[in-house]
Amino acid sequence: MSSERSRRSSAVHSSSATVPSAPPLPAALPAPRPLQRARDAAYRFIGYPPSRPSSAQNPDEDRPWLSGRPATLGVTENATASHKTGLEINTIAVNGSGTHVLLGGKEIFKTVKVENSVCVEEINLRTAIRSTPTSASGRPRQTYSIDIADVAWAKGNSSHFVAAATSSGKIILYDLGHSGIQAAQLHEHFRQVHKVTFNPHSGNLLLSGSQDGTVRLWDIRDARNQASTLRSKRKYSGQSDGVRDVKWSPADGVEFAFGTDSGWVQCWDMRNLNAPKVKIPAHALSCNIVDWHPDGKHLASGGSDKTVRVWDVSAHRRGKASWEIKTPYPVLNARWRPSCESSMPADNGARQCTQLVTGYDREHPTLHLWDLRRPALPFREMVPYPSAPTDLTWHSRDLLWTVGREGVFLQADIQHASKVIDKRNLQTFDVSSSGEVNFVVQKRGQQRRSPNLSFKRNTTTFLPGTNNSPSTTDAAIGAPLDSVAPRSSALAHVSRSWQDDSLDHSFLSIRPAKQSKRLDGGVKAPASSHNLSVLVLDQILHNRMSFSPQQLAVRGTLPYHLDPKVFRFLASNYGRIPHLAAQADEVLAGSLLRGLQRNHDVAETAGLYQLAQTWKIVGLAADNFLKAGAGSISAVASVAGAPVGVDGGSRRGVEHGGDDSPFALGRLLPELLRYYTGRGDAQTATQMLLLLVPLLPSSCPLPDDVSERNTLVYQDALSLAGCLPQEIAAIIDQHLVHLVRKGLNPLQVESILSTYHEQLLQNCLFAEAASIRKLAFPAFPSVYEDYTIDNHVHLKCSKCGKPVERGVKKHKCEGGDMGMEACPYCWEASSPFGMGRLMTTCLRCNHGMHAGCSREWFGSGEGEGCAVEGCLCRCVEQV
Repeated sequence: MSSERSRRSSAVHSSSATVPSAPPLPAALPAPRPLQRARDAAYRFIGYPPSRPSSAQNPDEDRPWLSGRPATLGVTENATASHKTGLEINTIAVNGSGTHVLLGGKEIFKTVKVENSVCVEEINLRTAIRSTPTSASGRPRQTYSIDIADVAWAKGNSSHFVAAATSSGKIILYDLGHSGIQAAQLHEHFRQVHKVTFNPHSGNLLLSGSQDGTVRLWDIRDARNQASTLRSKRKYSGQSDGVRDVKWSPADGVEFAFGTDSGWVQCWDMRNLNAPKVKIPAHALSCNIVDWHPDGKHLASGGSDKTVRVWDVSAHRRGKASWEIKTPYPVLNARWRPSCESSMPADNGARQCTQLVTGYDREHPTLHLWDLRRPALPFREMVPYPSAPTDLTWHSRDLLWTVGREGVFLQADIQHASKVIDKRNLQTFDVSSSGEVNFVVQKRGQQRRSPNLSFKRNTTTFLPGTNNSPSTTDAAIGAPLDSVAPRSSALAHVSRSWQDDSLDHSFLSIRPAKQSKRLDGGVKAPASSHNLSVLVLDQILHNRMSFSPQQLAVRGTLPYHLDPKVFRFLASNYGRIPHLAAQADEVLAGSLLRGLQRNHDVAETAGLYQLAQTWKIVGLAADNFLKAGAGSISAVASVAGAPVGVDGGSRRGVEHGGDDSPFALGRLLPELLRYYTGRGDAQTATQMLLLLVPLLPSSCPLPDDVSERNTLVYQDALSLAGCLPQEIAAIIDQHLVHLVRKGLNPLQVESILSTYHEQLLQNCLFAEAASIRKLAFPAFPSVYEDYTIDNHVHLKCSKCGKPVERGVKKHKCEGGDMGMEACPYCWEASSPFGMGRLMTTCLRCNHGMHAGCSREWFGSGEGEGCAVEGCLCRCVEQV
């Protein structure tokens, strides 16, 4: 043992050091049957593995480091470590024994040995390549730029080979046993190679996925024959879209899956070149990542549409995702957390896996660890770098390896990352469109603390490679402790067992299923699972119920709340004014008076007589104001019960006066706004603003200090929205100054419009909500800012339902194998009435036609309903 240690120690400091060999191969399989021998001979002739590898009882049995912590680390010790290179790192790969990591990028290509919390560089392949004039075959080495997009480390007897995919489409195979000399070139791809991966069962088989839309299979054993260029064994062409990611199945050595730019996921058997076994329209946008669950039955896919979906790619439920996670940002990386022993007594030591980690686009550096038992909220989160990691992989169940643009390799101890639920309020309430209020409150449990540990509070963001101690808990989560978690949870994440993740009563509590529960195939669930290496995901999530949290809930109804049907009736029939005008001219004044009268009639029709009387009094006040040409009312008849709420009651009789009269518009409107906003009636308050603001005199401005504070608030908000200083000045002068001069606070006006806009959305009045956003633009950002980003319009295939992103070509959806229904009006590829191939689809019946044909059909009055014969849908009928 001592000689072995000294040999390894000398290898670290030697310039010609080599990476330790992989662990021994698993025991040989039983002798094949006679018919199998013939099949094996045929496979050996064409260069494939002798037989289909059987599903391993324990996929990680030859990699014990995957599920455990290093023996030298205590149960509460933070195993975070880092290695700073100073060069941008694009990709990462780990060797079969888990002792070394391979880093690749535009200016970097080297191996690093990781032992506990110490990282030591071993072989600088980039330096070795540039200093070696010949290749492994003895021929002169070609000079080319090292721009590595992805790397992979071979397995088993081929573990001394590594593959590097370049942006030019070449794949270079290097032999670590010969100081990193180039062994062979694989350059049948003519566009960038995004991913390369070695078969976990037969380490000599390599898959590569490229932007040219193909996946190719290579056998690197041919490189031992000193061949300078290898030819691929197979080529798999699913479609013309680029392949973003490709992965071998962990349970079957002949199956693999890949994701494409158009959002499709395909699963193939490498022996079949004709068609994939499974083809799924997984995402509306590009599918950036695929990853197999350890059970070999389920596949996770992540896309730019901000979703992670888990698919059952076995014989059942291929068309619909089994589980879905809605992520906050586009997903570029996702990896299942390695399985570990279940703590449920009925499982008898079987392994389970329900968690995966996700990484996002460049602008969002957060990493989230999700658990499918609680898919609505991330379990843990960490921020390792200022920008998003470029690649990540699990070294073991607790240790996550990441690299980034900052040139840092980081080994993060995931158990020391903060729990998201500890940063969330356990009290919340919400109001439905029908006026119901739900209030929920829960007591937060006592946080566990370790009496043997002391943590130094850090108030600076951790960047790996600096002088921060890697053993600090704050460093592990990559953010200031005060800004990430409450003070009570600073020492909460010290548990080192599976108990922390499966029996956390605040988030992941579960209880076993009854013995009568049945699995998908109708077989009764066994009392023990000792015959299963990894529990099937269905068995974990479907056959085990979650404990409900102990919460106190209150449910009630808001006072003064309108019935949703009445609200929708008023919103659809009230008078509409296109903008908050600064002053009313002759034409606009007449329109305003007609709007006030219309609102009176609409409220009276709805049976809201008190509201109708209010509109009548406001109409009389506005009419008298316009006739007098001044800010006074000559005479107003008293109306019993009208809530013209200056004093919360009715008028006593005829009142006279100038601007001091309670019926002067300058005093009337603020009182009306105070009355209706106090009742939560933003609809009436909005209508009052739209119809009375142009009539208000500019004789009662806000105090100067209030006006200045409002101006500063809007300057900051518009500046954050990207407006230039001259644009900000113009917006304030044109849209806000006249409100201040008329005595109205712009912040109050914005609050009213925003509340009414949310109420319209809750009641599915999207057209009316759009008109409010148009009215608020650009002066009131809080009304429209959330609805001007991430808006996409896609056509939808009338058969498969998948969005068609690149237009309609010969009536084919992006799948290429489904023909879209022809236009029922013209039956031509392009509309003869204009707008070319642009299609429009009815959201009720899902029948589509050209936009030009639709305008002709419905605009001329010829069509009373859907143009598809036999469809009784009235597509343009008002709801």
